[in-house]
This record gives sequence, C-alpha cells and structure tokens, in this order.
Amino acid sequence: MRELNVMEISEVSGAGFWDSVTSAITLGATGFAAGAAYGGIHGGDNGGILGIGAFGQLVGVIVGPIVGVIGGGVLGAVLGWNDSASVTAISTQWLNNFVNGAFK
Repeated sequence: MRELNVMEISEVSGAGFWDSVTSAITLGATGFAAGAAYGGIHGGDNGGILGIGAFGQLVGVIVGPIVGVIGGGVLGAVLGWNDSASVTAISTQWLNNFVNGAFK
C-alpha cells in the first residue's frame, strides 16, 4: 500500500467540499452583519423630505442583509474551496474594523 500525497487525499476524501461549506457559512454571517450595518447607516441618506429617509433606511435594513448573505455565501464558497484561512482573515478584519470605528 502506498502513501497518498495531498492532492490525492483532497480528491478522494472531498475535504475541499467541507472547507467550502464552512467558509460559505462564515462569510454569509459576516455578509449579513455588514449588509445590516451598511443598510442601517446609509439606507436613508438621500431622503429627508416627509419621512422618505426613514422608509429608505427601513428598506436598507431589510434588503442589505439579504444581499450580504447571498454575496458572502457565494464568496465564501469560492474562496474557501482552496484557502479557508483567507475567509477567516476577511471575517476577522471586517469585525475588527467595525469594532474600532473604521467601518464607514
């Protein structure tokens, strides 16, 4: 019985699939938070007359997380297929920027 190399192990066991799934979940959750924050902050920027800005902000808070989950999930699945550490780095960087006030 011979020893398998890394490429053969990935092909046989399907390990890249589970890395892709967990990365999609991670960036999907990050995208949800980012979409809610961007939608809440900038949703009503252009409407100040007769409360239109409040409706814009409400739409931003509802639509932002939906778009964030879809975009983050797809990006996480694609990036996580080969390099799941980069997905963790992206999520951590966004969270650090949000907590430190560098999120705009």
